[in-house]
Amino acid sequence: MDLYSDFCPEFTEMINNIRSNFYKMEIEGRFLGPWKENYEKDIKAINEYFTHRKVFVYGTLMSGEFNHNYLINSTYLSQGTIEGYDMYNVGFFPAIIEGDDLIIGELYQVPIKDLSSIDNLEGEGTFYLKKCETVRDAEGKTSFAYIYVFLEDVSNLERISAWNEEYVWYVSYGSNMLKERFLCYIRGGSFEGSRYRQPCEDTSLPVAVKPFKIPYDMYFGNRSYSWEEGGVSFLDTSKKGNALGVAYLITKKQFEHLVKQENSGRPPKEGYGWYENIIDLGMMDGFKVKTITNNNLRSYNPPCDTYSDILHEGIKENWPHISDEDIEDYIYNCIR
Repeated sequence: MDLYSDFCPEFTEMINNIRSNFYKMEIEGRFLGPWKENYEKDIKAINEYFTHRKVFVYGTLMSGEFNHNYLINSTYLSQGTIEGYDMYNVGFFPAIIEGDDLIIGELYQVPIKDLSSIDNLEGEGTFYLKKCETVRDAEGKTSFAYIYVFLEDVSNLERISAWNEEYVWYVSYGSNMLKERFLCYIRGGSFEGSRYRQPCEDTSLPVAVKPFKIPYDMYFGNRSYSWEEGGVSFLDTSKKGNALGVAYLITKKQFEHLVKQENSGRPPKEGYGWYENIIDLGMMDGFKVKTITNNNLRSYNPPCDTYSDILHEGIKENWPHISDEDIEDYIYNCIR
């Protein structure tokens, strides 16, 4: 209605009349229905909804940036992402235009009375265009929010992946495909009795999660006391293959922490640790894609049932179109 109020004037007028009536009811304290039922909670919730708008910010309006004071009356909802845009560095601030990348930002509930000052800051209509876009939060839920898209030429500007943080896609192909277990590496803790993991300094959730096909085969190797002396997942990088994986978009510091945790708390080093080799898998949505394995093929060892079950759950969670039978076949074919 804000952006296309003339699309159906009759509908816009009807909704505005309803809103106006609800405001009067709250001001006058008229919350009872014809049978004395109390609608106070519902009326206040509707009025709260119509007096705020969601806004997705990705630059100087974010927390810790110099224009964040424009959101002093707003409520932070979560980190979020929008797809189909590219980001450029204008100098003291970033700008996005329609493109191919994924943009990381923050989602806020903003009072309508504050929108005009934000519009003025962004030069809405001349410098930036305000439009409605689908935003995905850290839990994977989507909602609509306002974003500001750059209207000027970017041909001479530097293209960047994010404004105030460095991010990387970490791809798991083993037990960390199950998000609940992966988060132990970020937040600390243990999963169903597995070894305790130290929390990362930054315990924020990954800002995006996607299924990812790895161009190498997965196999089970080594003997893990944490998994009933069964094998765990590694990649065979000696030839091309096709392993199922899950990509988590996390900060580079979180990735460094995770790699250390997979190598007994130390940075990866030739000849030390099970996952000493960081592999570059290219780019996705404007961010580098990385995974880890060993430099050398490990001694083959089939996984225990518990490990296989967690792999099954992780694949099912992120590849819902794959049947249970096909998942079992995939895991079985990874046994050497």
